[in-house]
Amino acid sequence: MVSMMTKQPTDIDLELFELMFPGKLIGKAVIDANARMIGVIRNVRIQIPSPSINLTVKGLDTEFNVKAEDIQAIGNVVQLNVMIKHSEPIEVNDVLKLRNEIQEELVHFFSLLKG
Repeated sequence: MVSMMTKQPTDIDLELFELMFPGKLIGKAVIDANARMIGVIRNVRIQIPSPSINLTVKGLDTEFNVKAEDIQAIGNVVQLNVMIKHSEPIEVNDVLKLRNEIQEELVHFFSLLKG
């Protein structure tokens, strides 16, 4: 019996940012299914050719991905339809702190691109 291994295409992982901060999605507060504010959207990740779309959520001492299908609604906040157990609840002043951290990261990142 001859076994042939087929090579699977390598996924490409992309991070997307908005040109304005906070944007229509980046920087919005995230609320889980238990109505706990758990973080803010840091970026959008797209993996191709799989394809999969995830939101990276930045919490106080954590960062994690949420699948696009786990989003219930997007308005003033991003409402999830799942409970996130591994992230501590945050308060409004934490949202401002996290947004500032993300903005500083973006400024640093784009300054490196300029050279």
